[in-house]
Amino acid sequence: MTADEDTGPAVEYSLDGMLAIIRLNDPRRRNALSKAIVSGVLAALDRAREDKARAIVITGTGRVFSAGANIDDLQAGWLDGTDEETDPTRLFRALVDSPRVVIAAVQGPAVGGGFELTLCCDLVVAVDSAFFQLPELGLGVIPNTGVARLVQIIGLRRALDVILTRRRVGAAEALGLGLVSEVATADQLMARAMALGQAVAGTAPPGALSVAKQAVQHHARIDWSHVLASLQAVPRAEWQEGLDAFREHRAPDFDRFWT
Repeated sequence: MTADEDTGPAVEYSLDGMLAIIRLNDPRRRNALSKAIVSGVLAALDRAREDKARAIVITGTGRVFSAGANIDDLQAGWLDGTDEETDPTRLFRALVDSPRVVIAAVQGPAVGGGFELTLCCDLVVAVDSAFFQLPELGLGVIPNTGVARLVQIIGLRRALDVILTRRRVGAAEALGLGLVSEVATADQLMARAMALGQAVAGTAPPGALSVAKQAVQHHARIDWSHVLASLQAVPRAEWQEGLDAFREHRAPDFDRFWT
């Protein structure tokens, strides 16, 4: 695991019977997908494999599931494609390719990369007060993994609506769209997510589950090389202005790019 001096481990791992529990644990930064969290979840996935966990539940500490990518890390390599080792896309692909069923237990808002993380899990249980949002375009960035996964899950027109308008999608609407498998109250969230994992992995053999996942991904194939390349295709000046504005707590000036 990767340590954070302020809050302890950035990612917590535990084993509960047949289930591996992976918890994003940086509530002070709203569990933003920092390099520490990305590498920590990847390490936890390896540990779950070593522990022969039958299913994996990913959740977060605090009121926010994940507020998206860490801005410092975006500017320090991810947007340039110079830090592949901790690029969130590597984590997203590991979740999609995992032979084990992965369930997101979303205890609060899932924004940007946090939303993309849920899109790469197999099943999602969300608390009734949660919402999902992709605000990237307003920062001059694109949700590159979200673009690929949303089209598969909810279709082209609905994906464009969520991506272009950047609006919040509440838990009830997310359930209707198929972004969420089940909605639960806060006190029942983890119990429902774990029950779902046990129902799936406790009544089917590992080989059949793995092949079923692989077959689904084959028929809904993602070009991961394009996912990575599309992020670098965004003009640097645009995302630099968007992220600078975010840091400086001001509205970005995108008008100059239209001229």
